[in-house]
Amino acid sequence: MESCKIVIPSHKRATRVRTTAVVENTIICVPDAQADDYQRNNPGCEIVTHPDSVIGLARKRDWIIKHFGSVFMLDDDIASMQRVYTEPGEKSQVDPATAYALIQATADACRQAGAFLFSFSHVPAPVLYNPMGPIDLAGYHTGCAHGVLSGSKLWYSPEIRVNEDYWISCLNAYEHRLSWKDTRFYFAQKDTFVNPGGLSEFRNVEAEEADFKLLQRVFGSDIITLKKSSAKSKLKHPFQKTLKLPF
Repeated sequence: MESCKIVIPSHKRATRVRTTAVVENTIICVPDAQADDYQRNNPGCEIVTHPDSVIGLARKRDWIIKHFGSVFMLDDDIASMQRVYTEPGEKSQVDPATAYALIQATADACRQAGAFLFSFSHVPAPVLYNPMGPIDLAGYHTGCAHGVLSGSKLWYSPEIRVNEDYWISCLNAYEHRLSWKDTRFYFAQKDTFVNPGGLSEFRNVEAEEADFKLLQRVFGSDIITLKKSSAKSKLKHPFQKTLKLPF
């Protein structure tokens, strides 16, 4: 039995949807006005449209969870699903059928645990994988690959422009405390910040600053803090954030 639909929110990337080759049984969700272009360039793929008035990724995600119910959302620039727990030289890429099955199993495990928000690791390095704790029950959930189950109190603020992942992670912590993250697997993106269309036309320093202030105002300055630059990690912009939950 299918535990959730797997939906790819997309915008102005009809010829550049990678994710359908990574996971089986996906649905591409686009504005009404772009439907013909996507159908022409993605033969055999199911296309679901939303009103053109739904503008911005946060608004699109909110429409998706209300329309589909239990859903796992994948960005359109996913290049592969990878196993994190690998030895040197061992194959890590997961085939599309297995990727679909893993998403369904993870959604089911999340539901049985009494949680509503689920995802996979956002850290690809095997050296950072903890084999004694493959499941995290709290924390940040990456925007490029996360799911919301029906019956939750979760929604996406229309004011969030480019940080809907921080919004949903914080809101879930407030409303439900518990979440489900399988750190054994990772979805790898390609050309995320240089790929035209999608969120690229909305992402800039002004949007990052506005989101940072909104997140602090709603969830508190102790929860959302500015990330500090270090010798090993240089900041891409001055409003990179860190999520600190008290549990």
